[in-house]
Amino acid sequence: MKSEEILNCLRDEIVRTANPRRILLFSHKQSPAGELQSVKLCVIINDGDSRQVEQRLYVEIESELAFDVLVYTVGEWKKLLENKMSFATHIQEIGRVLYEVD
Repeated sequence: MKSEEILNCLRDEIVRTANPRRILLFSHKQSPAGELQSVKLCVIINDGDSRQVEQRLYVEIESELAFDVLVYTVGEWKKLLENKMSFATHIQEIGRVLYEVD
């Protein structure tokens, strides 16, 4: 399976598990041959316990691709974006949108 297909499978599993508003890819590592080895994702959910959702993602998702995930509620995300020096602002600026719902 190609790197993009593996990433899409991971995205689909996150959507199925967490029903997010948005998923951002903000970091990735590739092998010398250019194959995707690991990713860092930011998942924004409507509401609920972001820590619990994060734990559920790690427990329930089996992926060929190693991943780290940060989960925020919409409210947490908006508050973090108010600070232009926050890590959330950095993710917002450099991240690639993998999934988004209005």
